[in-house]
This record gives sequence, structure tokens and C-alpha cells, in this order.
Amino acid sequence: MTITITAFKQSPDRGRGLARDMRVRWALEEAGQPYEVRLLSFEQLKQPAYRTLHPFGQIPAYQEGDLILFESGAIILHIAERHGGLLPLDAIARARAISWMFAALNTVE
Repeated sequence: MTITITAFKQSPDRGRGLARDMRVRWALEEAGQPYEVRLLSFEQLKQPAYRTLHPFGQIPAYQEGDLILFESGAIILHIAERHGGLLPLDAIARARAISWMFAALNTVE
């Protein structure tokens, strides 16, 4: 199954890599997973069809077969749990890594 993520057709950060799809792309690249990117305009993000993928009309959305996810942290956690190498195997180290992942997505950012 092909993974597809959504991204801005024209990024408001002007290509500085701050858009939230970048963290998902990075995780997929680190996990060695192929993916496709669907580029959308701001107008397309607000359409009912897209809101079935992302209820807030934002990016990214993640599609893999019947699985649809939104929110970059949830997507990254899914990728990390599904593909080896992104999270430690030891339960305590894994919990700490997940804690830091959420800190990076919220507190630090």
C-alpha cells in the first residue's frame, strides 16, 4: 500500500521546512518508507472532501489504504511503532523517547 501525505502547494513558510508535513516526511525517510505527496491549495484544505481526511482542514493528513490519520505527532508515532529503528525496543527508553517526541511537538516548538 502506498503512503500518501498532504502538504501545501505553496508553503506559508516559503520553503524553510517549518510546515508540519516536514516532520512526517522526515520520519518516513528515516524509516526508509516510500511515500507520495499530494499538494493542496489553502482553498482545497477547507473543502468537505479534504475535511474527511483532516477535520480541521490543515496539513498533514496521512493515508495508507483504509487508514487515515491527522496530527503530525500521531502520524509520527504510528510510523515509529510500525517501522523499526525510530523507537528503542527497551520499554523505559521507548517511553522516554515518546515523551521527548511530544515535548518537541508541543513544549519546545
